[in-house]
Amino acid sequence: MVQDIQKFPGIRQQTRRKELFNGRTKILFDGPEPGTLVLYFKDSLDQKEDKQASSAHGALNNRFSELLMQRLNQIGVETHLIKRLNMREQLVRMADPMPFRFRVHNIAIDSLAETFNLEQGMVISEAIIELYLKNEKGEEKVIAPQHLYALGWAQEEELEVLFAAIRRINDFLLGQFLALNLRLANYCLEFGRIFSADIFEATKLILIDAFGLDSSSILDAASGERLDSGIGTGTNWTGCKEVARRFGLLEYLNELPSQEAA
Repeated sequence: MVQDIQKFPGIRQQTRRKELFNGRTKILFDGPEPGTLVLYFKDSLDQKEDKQASSAHGALNNRFSELLMQRLNQIGVETHLIKRLNMREQLVRMADPMPFRFRVHNIAIDSLAETFNLEQGMVISEAIIELYLKNEKGEEKVIAPQHLYALGWAQEEELEVLFAAIRRINDFLLGQFLALNLRLANYCLEFGRIFSADIFEATKLILIDAFGLDSSSILDAASGERLDSGIGTGTNWTGCKEVARRFGLLEYLNELPSQEAA
């Protein structure tokens, strides 16, 4: 299917590219070189309900994800990011996505607090790493490791590698956010496989997708105020811009047309 690119700002209209996937907040296109893809960041928070964020939301998620992926690459966590192409697009490596995702909880808020009758905002003594089935509707259905083994989606050794990587990622990200007086309450991670042409070379597991303000919960460390997109409650654009300010990204937002950055 070829996407009507006129519906999405920021996509160059002189070229029509093959659309591979159109999700709630992002679109994947064929990349310019073999083994690459172009990841486009939309402004919508929910495709089914057509819930729209600020017209600069996708651009901010693009830059925010690029920054964190670059920092993870620097500490040896391999990601799919190659480079940011423009305000709304990234060039990424092609990988075979795993049909499940992880949500990492550091603070009890929203559904976790409600499910276990915990105080909202309570710091958890040890990070809780949950497995979720991925689906196009964005519904979060918890699954167990045994589902992955029985369905052939992952081997036990792979899951051990992934859990170890997630703990390392979490320790690093907690430090990055706390240094800016922010608390990373929870967030999502997705991984994919890169297969080698050499049968004797091990398959690589790399971090894919994006780290966005619409898939994470971020709190001010002092007040506990929500500074993320507020999943399910609309867009907290004031909070998003505050996160951008603390990460030094306001200058990037100022480069956007005035109607988008507002």
